[in-house]
Amino acid sequence: MKMPVAVSALALTVCGLVLAPAAPPASAAPGAPTTPGTHSMAGMNHAAMPVTAPTSTGSRADGVRRSHERPQYFAATLNGRNEVPVPGGPAVGDYDGQATGLVRVQGNRVTFAFRWKKIGAPTLGHIHQGKAGVNGDVKVPLFTSAMPATVNAAAGVTTVSDSAIADAIRRRPAEFYLNLHTAEFPGGAVRGQLHSLRGSADVLGLLRGGTLKAFLSGDQEVPTPGGPAVGDPTGRAVSFIQPRGNARVDYSFAWVGVRPTLGHIHEGKAGVNGPVVVPLFTTAMPSTIIAVSGTVVGLDSKILRRIKQKPSGFYANLHTAEFPGGAVRGQLFRR
Repeated sequence: MKMPVAVSALALTVCGLVLAPAAPPASAAPGAPTTPGTHSMAGMNHAAMPVTAPTSTGSRADGVRRSHERPQYFAATLNGRNEVPVPGGPAVGDYDGQATGLVRVQGNRVTFAFRWKKIGAPTLGHIHQGKAGVNGDVKVPLFTSAMPATVNAAAGVTTVSDSAIADAIRRRPAEFYLNLHTAEFPGGAVRGQLHSLRGSADVLGLLRGGTLKAFLSGDQEVPTPGGPAVGDPTGRAVSFIQPRGNARVDYSFAWVGVRPTLGHIHEGKAGVNGPVVVPLFTTAMPSTIIAVSGTVVGLDSKILRRIKQKPSGFYANLHTAEFPGGAVRGQLFRR
């Protein structure tokens, strides 16, 4: 199927969030890809897309600026045994937990992705300054509110307020570590030191694709007289759905212009509203997150059978605080 123009624009916009350089500042775990970033959830190798650098003038200052504007990639393998307890401090170290982290630094923009397993829903994600075996302060808050319970991978974008921190990460990544916190281990569930990657990596590569797909937009929402607001005119999203067995669905979303609070599969043809048949996530996403993957289990086997047999009779829907009736919607189809 040829990708519609609107969808191509969405893919490029999401890619722009990941790859575009920010303005200059004012003042692998088990199951991880062998080569991170070789395949993204949208079937695009975002890392292969060029980033334009300024023309060289030959000066040292220009060389430093170019090095800052050139993206640099880092990875970390996180586990609970890397956590360092503090006497009398909060619980740390989920010894069953594992995660993979990717970080891209360009200028003062930090793009990141995590995939985790055998830990509770992460409540916080940070870059701390500290060598292996040493605790350190949070230097880059990556996300500061809890992930929905069904999410097991996420990508996002933030900025670093202090350019010296971004420079230090580029020059001495081993002196920084990624940390995921959970409700059970508020001091840190899994931790891993950063290390440099050769070449580039696609941060969306940690998220999954699926055999069913949907392109979501606000103009596909169907208002109900007297009902809640629907249809965000600036929102766009892409979704991948993968039914597995009789009671499980894996899902992924990437979005632009919305902050989802709920994600569902509804039963209903194009232009018709229908009931929620698969609740994918039921709490709000952290504000810095732009894409997620997750898994829902314990579903009705009859519903999953109907979705697989006739996906066009179902639609993916993202809700937001501003558009609680549905911000963006798209009918499922087979890839």
